[in-house]
Amino acid sequence: MIVEQLPEVQKLSPEMKLALAAELFEEAADWSSEDADPELLAILNERLVEYRANQGASSPWSEVKARILRGRDS
Repeated sequence: MIVEQLPEVQKLSPEMKLALAAELFEEAADWSSEDADPELLAILNERLVEYRANQGASSPWSEVKARILRGRDS
């Protein structure tokens, strides 16, 4: 795993690791579609269509994150 190669990341609290993951995701999401794998783009487009057809079944990141953090406290 990559995290095993980054000892400083291993020392972070779970909350900081989640924050780092979110930042990494946001940075990675800022790429050009020209660089993307066509199969991956097809999957993402399918998921976007599904989301738009049933938006009520999804949750915003803030709610998902809160549920994750509450589960860690239990």
